[in-house]
Amino acid sequence: MKKLLAIALALTLVLSASGALATTYVSLGTGGTAGTYYALGAEIASVWMNNIPDLNVTVQPTDASKDNIVFICEGDIDVATVQNDASAYAYAGNDFFGGEVFDDFYAIGFLYPEAVQLFVAADSDIKTIADLKGKNVGVGAAGSGTYMNAVQVLEAGGLKIEDINPQYLSFAETATAFQDMQIDAGFVTSGVPNTALIEVTTKREIRLLGLSDEQWEYMTSTYEFYTPYAVAAGTYAGMAEDTTVPAIGALLICKRDLDEQLVYDLTKTMFELKDQIGHAKAKELDPARAVTGVPVPFHPGAARYYAEKGLTVTVGE
Repeated sequence: MKKLLAIALALTLVLSASGALATTYVSLGTGGTAGTYYALGAEIASVWMNNIPDLNVTVQPTDASKDNIVFICEGDIDVATVQNDASAYAYAGNDFFGGEVFDDFYAIGFLYPEAVQLFVAADSDIKTIADLKGKNVGVGAAGSGTYMNAVQVLEAGGLKIEDINPQYLSFAETATAFQDMQIDAGFVTSGVPNTALIEVTTKREIRLLGLSDEQWEYMTSTYEFYTPYAVAAGTYAGMAEDTTVPAIGALLICKRDLDEQLVYDLTKTMFELKDQIGHAKAKELDPARAVTGVPVPFHPGAARYYAEKGLTVTVGE
């Protein structure tokens, strides 16, 4: 809680509907300020407040998935963006959550695919995952979804986290460290393109590392959430060819006890008015897709909206 308050006091972006008396307060946990969660979350919050009467949304930057799940379950925030794999790990109480179950949340819906982007300098001699052994590698913020993905990708390449020199960095910190030659490679799990990686290429060209056939087989057979995602050549300066990387999904989740009518309004407004959301990822919002790739039950308010669209979901009690 202290960590969340510090973040909120320092960086909270408060968006208020002009001229309206805010009677309902919602806190939205996102991610680092250089990531898609934060930028898209701020735009969604603005649309919510411009179209739902008497609503005030506070957009809070965090360390993303794990933090957001813990904060929701502890009652510190109401709504959040998280990775779908992290949501399943929280319900299961696996090692990424210290063996503790965190399940006091429901899904609102799948938002868009997130690519696990492992990048190196365009002229680097690092060609495979195995080449990362002994290297300084940005693996995301400690406990973040990016960190979870980094551990699993390294595992597919025959490495453990102890085989590299892991640097626990936010996206913005990863970009700066790479520009300053302090790390040899970095992991970023986000929508494509990623703002931090675009910033990286203002000083150093990059390329992404893909997986071998054997590594793909390992990833997809061991972890149910990964799917192939093609990042086109030229997406980032230095990328000379298309690269297929693992991808998971971004979800919007909320507290179990959040008011049903409020969640219905949030869900409907986000999808029905997506053209008002000033972020490229908003184009990918689609109710039919939103009910796929979701490993946890849906909030009754969100389920009511999907039912109106003829879509069936597993509803939380």
